[in-house]
Amino acid sequence: MADLSEYMSVYLEELEEQLYFIEEVVLQFEKEGVSNEGVQRMFRAAHTLKGSSAAMGYNKMRDLTHAVEHLLHKVRNHELRVTEMMINLFFQSIDMMRHLQQEIVAKQVETIDVNPLIESINEYEQKLSDSCAERLQHVSNSISNNEINDVHISGQTWFKVKLSSDCEMKIPRLMLIDAKLRVTETVIDMKPEFDNLSEDSDICEVSWLLDIDQDAEVEQVVNWVSSMMDVASVEVSVDIPEGKENPISEQYNPAMTQTSQQGTASDQMDAANTNERAKSQSIRVNVERLEQLMNLAGELVIDQTRIRQINSMFRQKFGADELVDELSVISDHLTRTIGELQEEVMKVRMLPLDNLFSRFPRMVRDLSRSLGKDIELIIDGKETELDRTLIDQIGDPLIHLLRNAIDHGIESPETRIAAGKSSKGTVHIKAAHEDNQVVISIEDDGGGIDAEKMRNAAISKGLMTTEEASKLSREEAIRLIFQPGFSTAKAISDVSGRGVGMDIVRSDIENMNGLIDIETKVGMGTIFKIRVPLTLAIITGLLVKADARTFVVPMSSVAEIVRIGPEAIKTVQGVPVITIRDEVIPLEWLHDYFGYPRYSYERNIPVVILGYAEKRLALAVDELIGNQEIVIKSLGSFIGMTRAISGATILGNGNLALILDVRGLFH
Repeated sequence: MADLSEYMSVYLEELEEQLYFIEEVVLQFEKEGVSNEGVQRMFRAAHTLKGSSAAMGYNKMRDLTHAVEHLLHKVRNHELRVTEMMINLFFQSIDMMRHLQQEIVAKQVETIDVNPLIESINEYEQKLSDSCAERLQHVSNSISNNEINDVHISGQTWFKVKLSSDCEMKIPRLMLIDAKLRVTETVIDMKPEFDNLSEDSDICEVSWLLDIDQDAEVEQVVNWVSSMMDVASVEVSVDIPEGKENPISEQYNPAMTQTSQQGTASDQMDAANTNERAKSQSIRVNVERLEQLMNLAGELVIDQTRIRQINSMFRQKFGADELVDELSVISDHLTRTIGELQEEVMKVRMLPLDNLFSRFPRMVRDLSRSLGKDIELIIDGKETELDRTLIDQIGDPLIHLLRNAIDHGIESPETRIAAGKSSKGTVHIKAAHEDNQVVISIEDDGGGIDAEKMRNAAISKGLMTTEEASKLSREEAIRLIFQPGFSTAKAISDVSGRGVGMDIVRSDIENMNGLIDIETKVGMGTIFKIRVPLTLAIITGLLVKADARTFVVPMSSVAEIVRIGPEAIKTVQGVPVITIRDEVIPLEWLHDYFGYPRYSYERNIPVVILGYAEKRLALAVDELIGNQEIVIKSLGSFIGMTRAISGATILGNGNLALILDVRGLFH
């Protein structure tokens, strides 16, 4: 038997997915009401977790999910209804499961005591059951016997499968039947469960409760189950209230029905196999393998660039030549193939933002309740895809922005009503692709950011003098929110007020080569808009030269390219500037950053206009080479901090080119 540790990563991934799924359903219960489909989905998720936890030996997780599953079973059978207290118990259970998950990840053991919570669930279930029984008895006493007989519970059919006495592998055969049933039908319950079976047991029969009541569908299920090897009989009965006469109770003998129903059974088995194959079109791949695959694709991009350059050199040296033409054909085909390979590898690394956004509804719910606010969260663009490494990095900044919007942005219900607004605030998260970037915006309909209050807060905290604050434009005053130690909160709380958070947000986003902008209007609300590249592994860069050395400027930061004459350079307060369409832009020479000598220009000077948030910087260079797909290589920690340099790449001629960090240039 395989070591269970081999399945740990699979179990943890499934645990993470099912917990977020259960939490999503409970949030839906609270926001939109309870639906039969939601109850069924949550029940199946809890049942899956119970089984996998038991298989891995995590009994506390198993016991807790079993308690949740039992409560859902009562709800699904209409014996209990979902109440606010039940929803709170579900949330408490999810939180407890997450604590257990953290222990399992860190130490592979469970130490938290889950018994008090399980007892609370069982006590609440018993209390509700007693109350429902009293109401049911009251209703039964108030109606006639004829009316009682008209009660009908549909949609639930039991299938008792009995194996042949000579079956040598009972549990594998029963598990195979269970797997087939779950592919084509909705399994509500099974008795006994696999946890209670063993190969040494004399039990050769198991019952499944399926969510079907149509005679034709019941017959189809019976036909293909009966056709399976080692199945002796299939008994069908309707799940009905105790004491009510069973309208269906029939035993099917495979020996009698298999021949006449062979075509139907075969069709059903084919359908089951087709559905099972359809469910197996994806596999889990270790992240390290994806990283290695991306590195290899990057190496191919470098080699493809070198081959293309060598082909150009051969054509210049030998002119029209048959071998040169053949090399050109190979080079073109290799370029297309590597381009497609690179695109597919990039897609493999992409994940929908839903994996990240699914964490937010619960956080917004809990935070708004703790602050006494009524807030609706709207999420658009869950399907927008982003490189998985960036999804991991952007999670914390988005959480900071959400907490800021809920605490600072949205006013209290009383303040909103006094301002003529609805008492319920709204936070809207949107995500979309724009060119080679992903744009994520967090918008609230709160009070907005007052530039004058920002100036006063900066003065009171000693971040600047009154004279300095008065010179700030409205946009500059608003962006003070990103200064370290800045906060407008009047009191420190668990949510905010310590002056940390927004500066970290900007720093984290800039580390991803991203930008963050603010749009705000007092009394109307605020929008934080984040732009990040699709990936950090391969980018499009503009190659430039300074003192015969090649540098790469990320195209995502290039606003435009111009050529100016020396006479167009003016000086304002000792700073060289140029004017582009009535906008005065400071000018810097790339040479000056690295101590290279400048050449005197009598002709037009190539200038790259860089954009960083709302700021602009004109960067003068010696020569513009052109655009190129480049693979970013880390400089390594042994080099240390390198101002204005974010990495390096290998060019087609084999030489090294440094990649400029635009944020560092501005700073």
